This record gives sequence, structure tokens and C-alpha cells, in this order.
Amino acid sequence: MSLTHPEADLIPLLRDELSPADRERVQNHVAGCAQCRISMEAMGATMRTVAARLEELSTPEWSAYRRELRIKLAARQEARAKWWRRPAVLWPSLATAGVGIAALFLALTMRPASHGGAPGMDVLAMEQGTEPVDVGLLNDYPMVEKLDLLENYDVIENLDQTPSDQNHNDQRS
Repeated sequence: MSLTHPEADLIPLLRDELSPADRERVQNHVAGCAQCRISMEAMGATMRTVAARLEELSTPEWSAYRRELRIKLAARQEARAKWWRRPAVLWPSLATAGVGIAALFLALTMRPASHGGAPGMDVLAMEQGTEPVDVGLLNDYPMVEKLDLLENYDVIENLDQTPSDQNHNDQRS
């Protein structure tokens, strides 16, 4: 008796499909192994039962089977082709698209206008290096932005001097 059971060879032995050397090897094993002998007898009984019942089965009508199969396949393909027309899919999709468009419109119209804004103190410090930077006009940067037409006039040079500063300078003199 060998250590491994030739389970895969039991049915070919019953059907007489093994070569003479394999048949002899499996028969010798089955003669000495009760477990394989019981398995082979059970498989033989099952094969005889199936063979007896096989003749009782009616031959399928293949033309009716093919016709029914074609009808089922066509119905399945039609259902897949119209999946987006179903109300369960169509209305939520349209609602989601509408909400997305509305959100995009609001985001674009409600965002603050970006004119570049006033540069930060640290940006000016990095641009100038170690030299002192005059940041007096940064306090009134929105007003200075609107005065770009006056760049050629001397008004820009005297912006740091407000009328109240000039009055205080005049009174001290």
C-alpha cells in the first residue's frame, strides 16, 4: 500500500481508461487499502445510477432553448441600453448636475475681486534686502491704487503729509 491514495485514478479505473501499468498500480493499491476500495465502490454505484437515469431523461429541444435564450439576451441588452432613462437614475443625476452648476455660479460671482491687493510688509522687506523701506503709503493702499492717474504729479510725493500734519508744522514754526 502506498502513502498517497490514487483518488484521481479511481474513476478512470472504473471506466477502463488507464494504461496497463497505471491500472495494475491502482488495482494493487485498492486491494490493500480499505478506504480507497469503499470510495471506488461508492463511485461505481453513483456512476451506474447516473447511467440508468440518463436514458430516462428526455432529449432537450435545442431550437426552443436557443429561441428562449435569444429572447432573454435581447431583453437584458435592452434593459442595459436604457439604464439612464429610468427615473431612479435620471432625476438624481439632473438634480446633482443642477446643484453643481449653481454652486459653480455662486463661487464665481461671490468671490472677492482680486486686484492684487496690498503687498505684505515681509514681501517688501525681502525685495529691499537690508535697506530701510518706507511703508507709509501701505496704510492707505486702497486709496493709492485709485490714484494711479496722478503718478506724474507731485501729489504722490506729498501724500505722506496730510493737511493736519501741515497745520501742526505751520503752528510750530
